[in-house]
Amino acid sequence: MRSRSEPAGTVALPGAPVAARLGRLGRACPPDLRLALLLGLGLRAAFSLFAFALATIVPVRPACALSVPAPQMHPAGLGFRLLGVWERYDACFYQRIAAGGYRPGDEGVAFFPLYPALTRAAATVLGGDLTLAGLVVSGVATVAALVGLQRLVARDFGPAVARRATLALALFPTAIFLFVPYAEALYLALAVWALYLARRGEWGRAAPLALLTGLARTQGVLLAVPLAWEVYRQWRQAGDRRAWHAALVPLLPAAAFGAFFVFGRLASGLTLFQAEQAWGGGSAAPWTLLLHSGQYIVAHADVVEASNLLALGLAVALLAAGARRLPLTYTLYAVPQIAVILLREGGRSPLMSASRFVLVLFPCFVVLALLLGEGRRHRAWLIGSAALLTLALTLYVGGSFVG
Repeated sequence: MRSRSEPAGTVALPGAPVAARLGRLGRACPPDLRLALLLGLGLRAAFSLFAFALATIVPVRPACALSVPAPQMHPAGLGFRLLGVWERYDACFYQRIAAGGYRPGDEGVAFFPLYPALTRAAATVLGGDLTLAGLVVSGVATVAALVGLQRLVARDFGPAVARRATLALALFPTAIFLFVPYAEALYLALAVWALYLARRGEWGRAAPLALLTGLARTQGVLLAVPLAWEVYRQWRQAGDRRAWHAALVPLLPAAAFGAFFVFGRLASGLTLFQAEQAWGGGSAAPWTLLLHSGQYIVAHADVVEASNLLALGLAVALLAAGARRLPLTYTLYAVPQIAVILLREGGRSPLMSASRFVLVLFPCFVVLALLLGEGRRHRAWLIGSAALLTLALTLYVGGSFVG
């Protein structure tokens, strides 16, 4: 029977009610979640199709076997083209930790435990496949990070700037690390949501996220700096210091960091700093590090190291340009992480992985969104960035060390 609101002569198409329900569901979905799902699911699908096609056409070798053996690998066939292409470098360490934890003498103690723990938990409902589980954890974390980023930035700069910053981050040349079995997406999600809730004064909800950030990556301990400033800023504005529990929240990332430091030492016999040194890394003055990076680029014609230097330079320039426009909380989140990059010399190359570390410095993308504005400059940046992202994806799938 035709609905009263349906005009005479209208023919009901198969699937039309389903499409209508999906349309209503889409309209009911918050705009920030819609954009996050579009980017998260859309890029995940595009990357997977691209990697499958590339691994089908071009001979690609498994990388875990070349770096660190990991269990439940997908070394050949359809499994390799679908999942094995994502088993690269740090992903191998995370997968091995997810399978067997930290072992005596294991240099993997430099990798923090939250991501492999979540990977193992996800694997229990995904047939035990650790690679698939790692991809799912990263995918969910990416969507959460992009939603949190929009809400945090929209609170301070409005939804238009938040959307542009989110697009710039999601299409950054090293944004591939939000979608592979690495901890970047998880760390970013925890950090932006912790800061968002802290800036709203919701310290009880920010507390567990701050604690988990200290278990996600080495740099998680630095979240204590912007959180401490937020406590002081809100106390000064409100003039009410009865909410003493807020002062405990900045201590949580450091507490988690310290707990894992002790646990890792007991489990492996190594501290995370000793593990990093075992790979040839060390410390250096910033000017020495930059000089070594330039010399390395010239001597080896290394495109990846050049991208590390360019990404770091861009991050410093953007933070300097936005110093007066950004909330101090944003600056205190990014600057300590920049300082760590400038004081740490990598084993593979002087600025090893710097372009990946820059990816989680969301204030840089906020400044970029403010400077580019709407229109041609913004679109041109996104097109160029997406082209470099495709190049990074090609190198990663091909087994090259990208970051």
